[in-house]
Amino acid sequence: MSNLISVSTEVVSTIFLLALCLGSQLPIADKSSDFNRKVRPITSSGESALIVNAEKSLRKIFTARSFSLDNVSLPRTSENFPAEKLKHVDFHSMAEFDWFPEGPSYRPADDSYFFSGNQALTRVDNEGRLHEVLGQPGGGGTHFLPDGSVLIVGHVGLRRMFPDGRVALLADGKKIGAGNDLSVGIHGEVYFSVPKAGIFRLTAGDSGCLEQVTEQGCNGLEVDPVGKFVYVVRSNVQRYRIDIKSRSLGKPETVFEFPRGHGGGDGCTFDAWGNLYSIHFRTGTIRVIDPEERKLIAEIPVGVVPATNLTFGGPNNSDLFVTAGAPKHNNCQVVITNLGVTGFCGHVGATEYPVIRFLEQRGDTEAFANDR
Repeated sequence: MSNLISVSTEVVSTIFLLALCLGSQLPIADKSSDFNRKVRPITSSGESALIVNAEKSLRKIFTARSFSLDNVSLPRTSENFPAEKLKHVDFHSMAEFDWFPEGPSYRPADDSYFFSGNQALTRVDNEGRLHEVLGQPGGGGTHFLPDGSVLIVGHVGLRRMFPDGRVALLADGKKIGAGNDLSVGIHGEVYFSVPKAGIFRLTAGDSGCLEQVTEQGCNGLEVDPVGKFVYVVRSNVQRYRIDIKSRSLGKPETVFEFPRGHGGGDGCTFDAWGNLYSIHFRTGTIRVIDPEERKLIAEIPVGVVPATNLTFGGPNNSDLFVTAGAPKHNNCQVVITNLGVTGFCGHVGATEYPVIRFLEQRGDTEAFANDR
């Protein structure tokens, strides 16, 4: 049998289980829940985050096929990836509104999508209804944590909103600049981009610390499914090797050059094969890139210009959800398609991060609540 990963039942079920762990937060307050029995606490040194068994299983799948952290970052995709599914993709509008959208994320517990933008956090339910969870100042990237809280990076810096509506400041935008996008690594560490300053990393645990790990800014960024690299999107696609013990990400490696005159990318995400999906702001086109073969697999038009960011979601993690439009074009909306390709749902994250202070701003708990 080839070492190339296919969408086997094992991969799909494990990724879906990880998605459920990410999204099953809202009865997380029940201390007797299965989720709480499946996590282990942060070690005294703060070196590792709360790790859900599903993530261990996922990483085991990758490494069992000889794709260890010391080998290549992700499995080769050229033979088994169903590229034909990307040839004719039709998006449909899920909800329309009049403010700029950004930073999508998915909560499987109630099949809800969230996004930021001019409003810090908005939920769109499976009927297309909008629920304002957290108002201005706005946000960029978002990420759900195992306890039901959500990370939001934006003008204020890095915030964490808890299910009870409290909002904690984890990194101060007045000191480091406004954030744009974020992603979580396998140790629970949070990477976020400040375009005018660089990339910052917040490590997990009460004793975690904030460090500037690059001086070069970027727009979108994402940690790959194996957790070996942070991928960044500028006028090209580059990646930094992750070393949690180092205070710097070191020098970047260029993975893909965008065609001259076409501009760079904005937000990005991965599928289960390790292909990077980078969205182009000005043309509303998704470029699907194989980072190991270093080639373009497909270009998918969203049908709305501009387009800002994207995430996988849905019951099988095969729906692609995109934030798009701008107020000046009167076309702000979120669109969705069933891509038929299994997406990677992101690393789990931790439940403890250092807090600078709690803000006066509070989220709407009713709008945030699980519909199920």
